[in-house]
Amino acid sequence: MSPRTLSTSHSVFLKRFCSIAVLASALLLVVSSYASFKLYERYVIRLAESNASNLAASIAHARRVALQRALASPAQEIGSLGSLDEDLRAFLRPYSIVKIKLFSLSGLIVYSTDINVIGRTLEGNAHLNIALSGGNSSSIQTTEQIHDLTNETRFDVDVVESYVPLFDKDNKVIGVFEIYQDMTRFREEVSEGVLSFTLGLGIILMAVFTIAFCFMKRSAKQMITQQQQLEQLATIDPVTNINNRAEITRLMEAEWERFSRMGDSEHSFGLMMLDLDYFKKINDNYGHQIGDELLKRVVHRLQGELRVYSQLGRYGGEEFMVLLPDVRIEDLKGIADRILKLIADKPFKIKKHKISITLSIGLAIAKKSDLNIDAVIKRADDHLYIAKDSGRNCQSGAESLS
Repeated sequence: MSPRTLSTSHSVFLKRFCSIAVLASALLLVVSSYASFKLYERYVIRLAESNASNLAASIAHARRVALQRALASPAQEIGSLGSLDEDLRAFLRPYSIVKIKLFSLSGLIVYSTDINVIGRTLEGNAHLNIALSGGNSSSIQTTEQIHDLTNETRFDVDVVESYVPLFDKDNKVIGVFEIYQDMTRFREEVSEGVLSFTLGLGIILMAVFTIAFCFMKRSAKQMITQQQQLEQLATIDPVTNINNRAEITRLMEAEWERFSRMGDSEHSFGLMMLDLDYFKKINDNYGHQIGDELLKRVVHRLQGELRVYSQLGRYGGEEFMVLLPDVRIEDLKGIADRILKLIADKPFKIKKHKISITLSIGLAIAKKSDLNIDAVIKRADDHLYIAKDSGRNCQSGAESLS
């Protein structure tokens, strides 16, 4: 995978990571907010249930006889309950009680601050059955409107209904209280609690995902850098910083494949094999460091002369290969002549030395009769040796496309 492809792949991965992180965070926040809301709601219900249990115990202690009388004579008119109704209303007024019912063991409502329900029987109610078994059971609901003990109408009220057993002196269940409590005052507290929890969790998630994103981005950059370094080691000559032999060979093979598919001799490609004349003497006389620097300077001049879409590669020690797409032999010879003059006419100044050097160039144009790229390379190599045998500092290779 090339560095550019790897970079694109990591960019796509990071974008997907961000998208998934945002979606996961949103989902987690929604679920967590709902869970925290239910926890707060459960807390309010437990609080109301505890209050209802304490109130029921207080009522039972203060009005036990009246309550037992009401339970013994079910479905009484409100007027026949004596002062029980007035006492209960007066007792419950300081609290947030909006309604209260008293059930017999059969589920009959024997008393209620809502006189319209006295005498009704509640059957199949799970909360009532739990209370008849000696346990407490509560639930919460939001009511659009409800009448309180003073017959005032309250709107948009959060009401907790608590079913609390009533025990006799022998600790046996003799009835059940259903106590309605207005817990609306906790709504703002619950909302603030849920909001604070959600914001806190959101900040934590943002911090975690930001740290994870930065870590992954840095790791991705390191991987891309390492991939680029590996790519460079695999394709770039370390001395001249141009294509190495493997890479220029790959590029020539790719160009051959393109040429073979097109089958058009008018759009052929050319190869130019260059060799520095007597380069070994440079290394012997000046040392390998000067020799390497000379190679770099020669490459720099060549790059300035070649077309931008031409490919230059180091093919051997002092041997270079140039791939020129879509070129004719006349153009190839013209480029070769300019390169010969460019290198030979002006000495290279390296440190305190003025070094003159020349090139020998072998040329070849791909032909339909060639079996593969190796045939074109061999022809360029053969012409390179012809140029050397012809006295060097010249070019060879003027065959036609027949």
